[in-house]
Amino acid sequence: MKKVFVISNMYPSKEHLSFGIFVKNQVEALRNSNIDVIVAANDNPKTGKKNTILKYSKWAKEVLSKALKYKKEISITHAHYVFPSGVFSFMMKKMFNIPYVVTAHGGDIERMAKKSASIRNWTEKILQESSYVIAVGPVLADQIEKDYGIPRDRILVCSMGVNRQQFKPGNKEIVRKELNLDDDAFIYLFVGNVIKQKGVEELLIAFQQVKKEANRKVKLVIIGSQRDRSFVNSLSPLMDDDVLMYGPMKQNELVKWYQASDVFVLPSHLEGFGLVALEAIASGTPVIASDVGGLTYLLKDGAGHLVEPKNPKALADEMFNALTTPKEQYTNQEACDEILHIHDADEITKRVIRLYESAVNGGSSL
Repeated sequence: MKKVFVISNMYPSKEHLSFGIFVKNQVEALRNSNIDVIVAANDNPKTGKKNTILKYSKWAKEVLSKALKYKKEISITHAHYVFPSGVFSFMMKKMFNIPYVVTAHGGDIERMAKKSASIRNWTEKILQESSYVIAVGPVLADQIEKDYGIPRDRILVCSMGVNRQQFKPGNKEIVRKELNLDDDAFIYLFVGNVIKQKGVEELLIAFQQVKKEANRKVKLVIIGSQRDRSFVNSLSPLMDDDVLMYGPMKQNELVKWYQASDVFVLPSHLEGFGLVALEAIASGTPVIASDVGGLTYLLKDGAGHLVEPKNPKALADEMFNALTTPKEQYTNQEACDEILHIHDADEITKRVIRLYESAVNGGSSL
């Protein structure tokens, strides 16, 4: 195998550290496994018609430039997100006969494909023409098989994986001192975009309820992009001094917040996989999450605690349960160890490389 051309509409930059960081992590893991990877990616998360036209035009030029420069050296392309990234892989297959695999991350199937008939048609075409489809969770794989007629033997259920050399348990007392956090507070943590679909409003409502019932100091830390300013501003009545909000941060900093927290909470309305929940588990932090999408699969055997989505009361009840239950009783360590073994980034990198090799050699089923 010569070069792998990774095409993604999300990729981090110095200004936007968490934007598509999971794609960059996989690229680096592939390079560490001696795979020659070239990347053409959009690293600009700004929205609005003018910004969208400018950033996608710039990205398209980069894809085209690298496609023409390396077309004889590229063995396979790997598109992250079916649309729009998969359009480029589809075109390169038609123009240069280069096979491709595509990773569906959830939002591309759940939201993007439903925006218009045209996007849905492109989504179907891209999935049908791919050598393989990688779905980050089994619920997503079922949806792709059912809604788009992709044979199950061409779908690999495979998360982006967690780097367990980076995300691992730490000394809570030491880390809290480093982060200037109260020793005696019970800390809940959320990591993700501060948007409605992530259940941040329900989280804040639930936290305020827990505060009323708790007989000890509690804090809520929210880490993530706050680009949706109108939504963030709408949360102000639920904010107080016990809610700490930070922007995205580098992963070597983020892991400290996982280690310093008592419970990680992810109350999403929908979730293709829920990689941040996996990072929390790897860091030794118990997880509460919505019973949706990939989170259902990830946590169903006891690796975390599932609650009904969009239900602040159910969420508050489980958050209070975590507060009043000793960690060793609240956490099923055996289930956590099993899920971490399955989703170890090193193992997943090996699986992705085997998939590339099969596609390059003309394989059409797993």
